[in-house]
Amino acid sequence: MTPSAVDFLTSRIRTLSLALSVVVMATGGGAATLSGVTSNAGDVVPGMVQRTEIRIAPEVGGRLLNVAVHSGQRIRKGDLLATLDSPELAAALGQAEAAAASAKADRDHVYVGVRMEEVAIAEQSVKTAEANLLLAQQQNTRAAALAAKGSGSRQLVDDTTAQLGKAQADLDLKRAQLAAASAGPTKEELALADAKVAAAQAAVDEAQIALDKTMLKAPVDATVLIQVAELGEALSPGKPVLTIEPDGQRWIAFTLREDALGDMAVGKTVTLRANDGRSIGARISELRPLGEFATWRAARAVGDHDLNTFWVRLDPLAGDQDLEPGMTIWLPEVVDGGSR
Repeated sequence: MTPSAVDFLTSRIRTLSLALSVVVMATGGGAATLSGVTSNAGDVVPGMVQRTEIRIAPEVGGRLLNVAVHSGQRIRKGDLLATLDSPELAAALGQAEAAAASAKADRDHVYVGVRMEEVAIAEQSVKTAEANLLLAQQQNTRAAALAAKGSGSRQLVDDTTAQLGKAQADLDLKRAQLAAASAGPTKEELALADAKVAAAQAAVDEAQIALDKTMLKAPVDATVLIQVAELGEALSPGKPVLTIEPDGQRWIAFTLREDALGDMAVGKTVTLRANDGRSIGARISELRPLGEFATWRAARAVGDHDLNTFWVRLDPLAGDQDLEPGMTIWLPEVVDGGSR
């Protein structure tokens, strides 16, 4: 190869090396610009308005029968949002109500006690038993007299004696039944009847509560966001039907590198700025590290190290203040001492 050719190639190599150096420097500068948006000291840090969402889901299974609201509708606490159809729960309530009615009827029967007609029958039974006892006594007396004269057998005496004892026992039983009928139910019987009614009513209440859970109601004043489930869809417990945004639950989220936190702490108030220039007072309600991730800072600096990034939540002091989710809010003057 001639000396002129060597000089030409050397010149081309130097030109390509210079071009590559320019590209690498430009790329690195761009990356540094993007990563530096987070929270360098002295920066104005952007945050985003967020909203709290509540998922409305049933506690029982059923088929979605009706949705009474639509997206964007304002609702009040207790408003009916949707209804589920659950034949099983309705049948369980009917069965519990029937059992409660039966228990109440039994209790009423116990409280009323024995009817006068039944008491009269018991009295007549006592009179019949007394007559049977008198007859048995007479028969036993005659048999004993004949046996004493030698005209009767000992077997006859034994038979009449047994009949006499049986008649006496029957009379005692009839008298006890008459006394019970006349006295009415005992305290224990009344207490047992009341307990059965209370247990049956508790089963009715439980079944009613389960059926009421098929009617989904608003837990707070809110705005309906989206309908998740479709009419006729079979829903299992916990599957969302709607999402709603409770009133006054909008907040702002920032990510700040630890060297920009300064004296920020939960409970401290700071002043934010909206894009239209408004000042917004807010209180720090949450401050936590973003896992194990870290933001790298200037590896060429002597003694430098990885700096963690923190997630900060701030709640406006005066409500939502026309803040819409997704809006950019600025944290001005992030310096080594924090926001001022």
